[in-house]
Amino acid sequence: MKTNAGCLSRSAPPREAAARGFTLIELLVVIAVIAILAGLLLPALAKAKEKGRQAKCNSSLHQIHLSTSMYAEDNRDQFHHVGGSIPNNGQWTANPKSDVVLAADHGLAYWAIGYWRYFSGAREVFRCPSAKVVDEWREDGLRYPHEFWLNSTFGINRYVVNPYGPGAGDRPRKLSDFKSPQTTIFCQDSAEQRMEGDEDSIGLFPGHKEILTQWRFSLAGLYPGLKMEWEWFRHNRRCDTLWIPGNVSSIRFVSYTKGVDYRWYTGDEPLEHPRF
Repeated sequence: MKTNAGCLSRSAPPREAAARGFTLIELLVVIAVIAILAGLLLPALAKAKEKGRQAKCNSSLHQIHLSTSMYAEDNRDQFHHVGGSIPNNGQWTANPKSDVVLAADHGLAYWAIGYWRYFSGAREVFRCPSAKVVDEWREDGLRYPHEFWLNSTFGINRYVVNPYGPGAGDRPRKLSDFKSPQTTIFCQDSAEQRMEGDEDSIGLFPGHKEILTQWRFSLAGLYPGLKMEWEWFRHNRRCDTLWIPGNVSSIRFVSYTKGVDYRWYTGDEPLEHPRF
């Protein structure tokens, strides 16, 4: 007869390691592998996302061309100007609290207001999705929020209206005046709402050894912690550019001492032709 003691002498098989958790070393290995994979994937994802923003930017530039070219057709082949000059400010309204759009000839007006009815008043057309900070006119004591300015992130080339150089005359230019319109910049992704050329564009003008000196030096102290010159190269260090005939291209940053041919701004026949 089997006793209870005999039954107790038969032990159950031991539980295997399946019930135990991961060791600290195993967890660290897994975390390290995930970090490596993320490090490889995130830059690619960020670049793809930026490509999407650039596509939207290019679409906006094409819309700007349609609006401005229709304006020129209706106005003796001239682009919008006020007294022979393009408006030189960046505001759609008088201040962030106002919803009233400024008159096209107002002293604070952004140049795009002159083409208002040709783009149905859609201000977001003039906003690059990659823009962070643009010219906020801080030298005038303004301290409006960044958002107030971000529908003014395309800068027009001054020389699409004003002839370049001494003795060029004061009459606003017509499309027929450009020696090389196909290589003349109309507007660009930029921090400056109206580019004067010498110190606030990516063109290397005569007498200058570097580009964007105004924003790298003169005005840099007004925007501490920001490198405003990169607002010309928002898309993976490329500057989206609209040319007078309507083609859009992307100009790659090379160096501060290797700006583009300044004739791309003045409308003269360039020594170096852009790649479209």
